[in-house]
Amino acid sequence: MLNGLLHIYLRYLIQTKDFLKISSHAERYKHQPEWLCYVHHKLGMHRHATRQPYPVKNRLAQAAYIASMAGCGRIKEAEELAQVFINQSNSGTKSSHIYAGIFAPFLPAHALTLLERTGNPSASKLYPYLLARIGKHERAEKFTSAAIQEGQAAHHPELYLLAANTAATTQKQLTDTNQYLNHYSLEPVCLKNDNIPPNVMNLDCPCQHTATGPLVSILVTAYQSEKRINAAIESLLKQTYRNLEIIVIDDASSDATSEIIIGWMQKDSRVRYLKLPLNIGTFAAKNIGLQYAEGEFVTCQDSDDWAHPRKIEYQIQPLLDNPNLVCTTSRWVRIQDDGRYYARLIYPLTRLNPASPLFRKEAVISRIGLWDWVRTGADSEFLERIKLAFGKRAVLSVNKPLTFGAHRSDSLMTAPDTGYNAQGISAGRLNYWESWRSWHLECIKNKLMPYVSHQYSGARQFTAPQSLTVNPEDVLHCKNKLTEY
Repeated sequence: MLNGLLHIYLRYLIQTKDFLKISSHAERYKHQPEWLCYVHHKLGMHRHATRQPYPVKNRLAQAAYIASMAGCGRIKEAEELAQVFINQSNSGTKSSHIYAGIFAPFLPAHALTLLERTGNPSASKLYPYLLARIGKHERAEKFTSAAIQEGQAAHHPELYLLAANTAATTQKQLTDTNQYLNHYSLEPVCLKNDNIPPNVMNLDCPCQHTATGPLVSILVTAYQSEKRINAAIESLLKQTYRNLEIIVIDDASSDATSEIIIGWMQKDSRVRYLKLPLNIGTFAAKNIGLQYAEGEFVTCQDSDDWAHPRKIEYQIQPLLDNPNLVCTTSRWVRIQDDGRYYARLIYPLTRLNPASPLFRKEAVISRIGLWDWVRTGADSEFLERIKLAFGKRAVLSVNKPLTFGAHRSDSLMTAPDTGYNAQGISAGRLNYWESWRSWHLECIKNKLMPYVSHQYSGARQFTAPQSLTVNPEDVLHCKNKLTEY
């Protein structure tokens, strides 16, 4: 009787996507290991998912297990299991669309096969994305063009981004991009140079509207950013919300980044500049910059991103209207220098911008502290910590693409040691993700407040790969020897 009730409750939690509650009380559901495999996959805990025995009965859990195996870099094994899974699939079931969505990030060819076996692959929004990812560009272009002509973009605006990816001219790329932005009632962008494709360095958006209110501090960390930081700072200075301070923390760059930032300081007093003597990584640099922030609200911007002029306005207004809100986030799209849009996880292209949280400074840092003192991956942990501390209802997602992020080969997101690649997720990033998730789950289970101290001694609340940790002596040296311009 008890097991039956627990099973019903488990299914309810899965339907409501309360995966944290399930995993934090995993011992209650140990008689349902196949569902636990699926839950761990949904939490991004791919190593945990594959520690379970391979599911025998639960097809959803089987798909999750296979995808998690691929995410861990066990590509060949995953491909073999995926083929067996496909051979056992009922070609007429709608479930194939769900399974394809699970496979897509790391097994796109197998995801496409699942869709095609249904006899109606175009019924899934995934279809053109998968065609493009595996190199079937002509089919993707033909499908996208027909879908737009049929009016499907009215409820699926990313079709315009897919069209931009196959556009023959720069002007067509721009037109498609603005059709996409128009869906979200955002002002159109233009190009600084009509002969260069849309990218973060070539976008502009004249907007005469202005708004003001409490001071917002924007932390911009930079390292060897001479090529792109101009566009990032300019986009922030052109925000319709005017009461800003832009604190640029230079993480010991040796190129012309410093001269560029000083130039902006001379043009606009809202730009402040901190130069660190040692490279300690973006999140340690943010933590130092936060100590200098005078704003009632704080947010971040990467030095290779371009912010739509409405970004700060649209994110702060809900906080001004509702004192129960603690934080807002917004969406972004990532774009290459050739004007093509990209998402590592394939679908959707419009995703949560991990650098976007705009939060009440005192409320947040007094309750949960700072970003974790690591070199990569701490933005996701920080946002999840806010949700744990204040509740999901205290965090509002502004469903607009307010940032264009640069997709490039030399970023933390794409570097083999810290990001994602064709062989899955880097070991360091995956180990870090699973470690902080486990810490959060322990905090939920034991009713503890997850907190990261302002004072960094090297002691940690949870383990992190040595390659991602920061030397506490280097942090102290940076705090004591930084140059404030």
